[in-house]
Amino acid sequence: MSDRFTEAVGRRLVSRASAEELGNLSHLVVDVKRRQITSLVVGKGRKATVVDWDKVSGFGPDAVMVVDESALRSPEGDHEQAAAGGKLELLGKRTLSDMGNELGPVSDVVFDPEKGGLETLVIGDREVEASSLLGAGSYAVVVRAPADAGS
Repeated sequence: MSDRFTEAVGRRLVSRASAEELGNLSHLVVDVKRRQITSLVVGKGRKATVVDWDKVSGFGPDAVMVVDESALRSPEGDHEQAAAGGKLELLGKRTLSDMGNELGPVSDVVFDPEKGGLETLVIGDREVEASSLLGAGSYAVVVRAPADAGS
């Protein structure tokens, strides 16, 4: 069963150990090369914290379960700081093909909630396999040119 970034954002993060609510999911951080979610950003701005994917014990439709409160940590390094600030967010980011063509903004990302693997990117009315994802930065997401790029 798949999930979508647009549906996941805003979900409550809950400690499995204490059943306490720890905050709300604001971003999913992706390793583009592996096409894998690596961490979750909880909260926004200077108070944002990060949870590594391996600390997620369940990703359900109502809440995201983490092992315990110690799963929350401060963003480390420039990459995580940028992610916590929303600069690496895929949703809404302009998409360019590797041929330089504008494809439109990313409207959603479909992923496996058990393993965190990306399945497809939704760009406008088209779905692009995650295997086409080549890069993502603060300016744009780059994907392999679709087969119909010449039309």
